[in-house]
Amino acid sequence: MIGSVELTIVGAGAIGGLIGAHLWRAGHPVRLVERDVAHATAIRDAGLEVAGHAAFVARVPRPGAEAVTGPIGMLVLAVKTPQTEEALAPLVRHLAPDGCVVSMQNGLEEERIAALVGRARTAAAFLSFGGHYERPGRVVYSGPGTLRVGELDGRLTPRVIELARILSDFHTASATGNIVGCRWGSCSSAPSTSPRRWWTPTWRTSWTTPAPAGCSLGWSGRGWQWRRRWGLPWRTSTDSIRAACAAARASRRRRERRGTPTARTGAAVPPGRTGIWRDLAVRKRRTEAGPILGALIAAAERAGRPVPRVRAMLARYPALEAGAPREWANLEALASAAG
Repeated sequence: MIGSVELTIVGAGAIGGLIGAHLWRAGHPVRLVERDVAHATAIRDAGLEVAGHAAFVARVPRPGAEAVTGPIGMLVLAVKTPQTEEALAPLVRHLAPDGCVVSMQNGLEEERIAALVGRARTAAAFLSFGGHYERPGRVVYSGPGTLRVGELDGRLTPRVIELARILSDFHTASATGNIVGCRWGSCSSAPSTSPRRWWTPTWRTSWTTPAPAGCSLGWSGRGWQWRRRWGLPWRTSTDSIRAACAAARASRRRRERRGTPTARTGAAVPPGRTGIWRDLAVRKRRTEAGPILGALIAAAERAGRPVPRVRAMLARYPALEAGAPREWANLEALASAAG
């Protein structure tokens, strides 16, 4: 179906911009829909610049949402999770009856998308390649990772197989029968990574310093057990996540033997900064922590397992998003909450 129609990518930031620019360069018909005025204007005037692991300028068509016409065969949604409904709602009427919306987002947005377009027209992706929005008209690609696409019901349909083929012109991609499990596997790592976004040192320092390491590993150990306890669809997402989990468990055993809180798992954690870190430190805006941690809390409580420490983590984000300092005191408070 999608080999002969245009890909409409909503959101031209780190993920949507990188996908759109690379597929445009590979010769695929692509259009970007970007709501940020400064970014959209820069793309219109000078093209979308890609820097970092790749370097080129893509002259991708960039209509405003109001100028998009249908039918849309394949819509790739790549906006931040708080913007899902606002970005998608104006385009729903243009989606073809056999069209599809593919979530290229963090969190678990598929149910919100399905509420707008129907489950039969909803698919999802799991990705771990790196990139970030640097300034209007410029995104940075920090290198390859994992890219999988799939149907919510696990079927390997022609449309997800073809989508994987097309995406492979940018980044090696595969269709999977367990996309929901891939996404849950990714989201369940959030309690272990959140504390390291609350102050300024490096990933390695935050893993090797007692207070944040103790918080991170304590919540991480529980996160990795959620499949068995809660009956969640599950699949570990990448080799790096599996390595981090194994290193965390080994470090915890060593600490217990020594009677010390020191942990040294930094080598298993990929370098770089997450989107949530950049939202807090650079762009000074609301993050995706609420939807991601909220989904985990809701799943735990549906299974009869309250997670007060994850709730404590979630409760700290509004202050950080409002401009509270990212400093050591945040980690001390979290360590106290962890007991």
